[in-house]
Amino acid sequence: MQLKDNQYFLIDLDGVILDTAYDNYFWQKHVPKVYADKHNISYENAINFTHALFNYKRKTKDWYDIDYWSNMLSIDIKKEKEKSENMKKISLIKGAIEILDKIKNIKKDLFLITNAHRKTLNIKMSKYGLSKYFNEMICSHELGYVKEDIQFWHILKNKLNIDYKKTILIEDTFDNIKSAFHAGIEKSIYISNNKNIKESIKPIIINTLSDLATSL
Repeated sequence: MQLKDNQYFLIDLDGVILDTAYDNYFWQKHVPKVYADKHNISYENAINFTHALFNYKRKTKDWYDIDYWSNMLSIDIKKEKEKSENMKKISLIKGAIEILDKIKNIKKDLFLITNAHRKTLNIKMSKYGLSKYFNEMICSHELGYVKEDIQFWHILKNKLNIDYKKTILIEDTFDNIKSAFHAGIEKSIYISNNKNIKESIKPIIINTLSDLATSL
């Protein structure tokens, strides 16, 4: 696959450009701690309760919706995300900026396509000035479907008015690559340490975004 032959680059945020340490810590440790303190229960019980709720909503719109979780848990999720102790955990994956620079320098159209809630995206953008790299930044819940749903990619194509045959998707979630493939995006790059994908869909598999440096 020649990357330069593609005009449109659809790129994920978390796990591709930004490290997932911030999100993992926030949902797995910080939120249970806040919930435990708020409801005067043990940290262990708070973990069991919140994680059970999170797992039930995984791969749905609610899972990514911080307004939903604010209401469900009676916690101001946005306020908690913005606390300095959490913000300091937002970090760039090494080499990601260099790749974004390269894509823009060769006059390609670059779109950020994320399942993150718009409020979460804005928080992350406030730390790093990444918005300048993208023609547009799309949050999936605003289109009514998450990226795991094939409908999302059909709606996205119409919204961006792009040709999927001239498009490449860069993702770290294989379910998203599969749904995009069935919607017409046949070229994809999968950020993963797993090189043994037993699927009919065969993306290019790399460890990090920086591995694309020599292909652009």
